[in-house]
Amino acid sequence: MNSGGRFAFLLLLAVLTACERANPELTLARTEEDPATTIAAAVVKAMAANGLAITVEETVIQRTDILDGLRSGALDLAIIEEPDRPMPGLVTIAPLYPGVLHVLHNRPDASDFATLLRGATVYAGPAGGAAQRLLAELARDFNVSDDEYRVLDNPWTESASVFFIIGGLLSESSIAQFPGYELFSFGRADDPPGSSIADGIVLKHHHLRPFVLPEGVYHTLTDEPVVTLSIRTVLAAREDFDQQLAYDIASTLFHQSQEISETYPLVTRELDERLNAIDFMLPLHEGTRRYLDRDAPGFIERYVDVLALYFTIIITVLSGAIALYRHRKQVRKDRVDEYYTQLLDIRERMRDAGARSKCFEEVLAVQREVLELLVEERIAADASLLAFVNLSNQMLGELASDHRTGNP
Repeated sequence: MNSGGRFAFLLLLAVLTACERANPELTLARTEEDPATTIAAAVVKAMAANGLAITVEETVIQRTDILDGLRSGALDLAIIEEPDRPMPGLVTIAPLYPGVLHVLHNRPDASDFATLLRGATVYAGPAGGAAQRLLAELARDFNVSDDEYRVLDNPWTESASVFFIIGGLLSESSIAQFPGYELFSFGRADDPPGSSIADGIVLKHHHLRPFVLPEGVYHTLTDEPVVTLSIRTVLAAREDFDQQLAYDIASTLFHQSQEISETYPLVTRELDERLNAIDFMLPLHEGTRRYLDRDAPGFIERYVDVLALYFTIIITVLSGAIALYRHRKQVRKDRVDEYYTQLLDIRERMRDAGARSKCFEEVLAVQREVLELLVEERIAADASLLAFVNLSNQMLGELASDHRTGNP
């Protein structure tokens, strides 16, 4: 292949590689709990509008299989409830919606959660699902043993006295299937913040949050607000998921949160850029963090006041140091000037022939004093000192010649 053909081949390879990166084929899985299927379709639609193709797995996959699929790379993305503990290697691309716990029962004498469970037949969704896991956790918290209640595999073959459901808001058709049932509340809506049973549960289980179903949401199930729990549902991926893809997905979802909320109104409760980035069991992907921090001020902008203060202090200290140096330098020069003046006085007296004999010792004495000051660094070795030395040596030379010639 000649050089021209080789260049064309490399150019074609680069173009094909760029196209592949620009339009990756991603797979998305979701759990069985509603409204995961509806939200998955809304996510796919939002991504498609921005040129990103996502294929939803046609079959509903169990949660454990989804986690294994993400870790192995068989799946790129998944809509799952937040786990009750961190899972190394998995991260959150974006929060999607809260899965709300509905506890429906036909046991009017159930004054608390433990009484509600004891002796009850409970349907809590598919085996291994979020609702069954939470039911087991709460039963342990309220000291209800496994043999004090019975979990049903199918609510249609045997009637359940308690339904334990995590998912979206109940539709009118769903509510119609629960005649004679009412909603259990983990407290009162007017309880002081942090004082309800739901707040106590959240202290033990960090993946849960209190959730209030306002009065009027379900007319036939309750005539007052209901305090319950919720679990955040997120779009999850592997930690090594491409940063730019994560950025683009997060950007699309946050920008189209209103459109996605048309399929499920609680989306806007989670898909909000004002979220607390550390409040996630699966930490936010670095690409998502980049998107959320895109308008954040840079280092200099954030710390401009502190930097200005430090700069002012540094300038003040330097100015003080320079002023002190100049002052000390001037003091040293002034000392030399004083001794230089003494030499000039002695030189004047040297004109008197009778006084010249004493001048030699005086000049030597002045030189010794200056030398001692120089050793002690109290005067500077500069031009003033050089002038002093030259003048004193000149005077000593003149006075020494008097002694050699015998002049008085």
